[in-house]
Amino acid sequence: MTTFFRDADIPSMLADFGVTVVFDGVTALGVVDYVDSVTLKENGIAGVINKAITVMLQTSAFASLTASNAVGLPITVDGVAYHIRQREQTTDGAVTHLLCTTP
Repeated sequence: MTTFFRDADIPSMLADFGVTVVFDGVTALGVVDYVDSVTLKENGIAGVINKAITVMLQTSAFASLTASNAVGLPITVDGVAYHIRQREQTTDGAVTHLLCTTP
């Protein structure tokens, strides 16, 4: 059986290692991660690898952040300005992951 976090559980999870995220006038905590990302491949071989900025958010904290409006909008993560490149929700929708890029 698969269990998911309840919406009420997420703030306490983010409190330990979350950073301030500001989007559309709303401030809440999120988890930022810098991971390697392959941006160019040829014949299955990575040609260009760069750092991808991902941010995990509690979906209900950012009600105005929807799939139809997210791409290209500005977001501030831990005091740094980014633009949203992609938005994905987890299976139950309680958590949203954003792929961000520098403006």
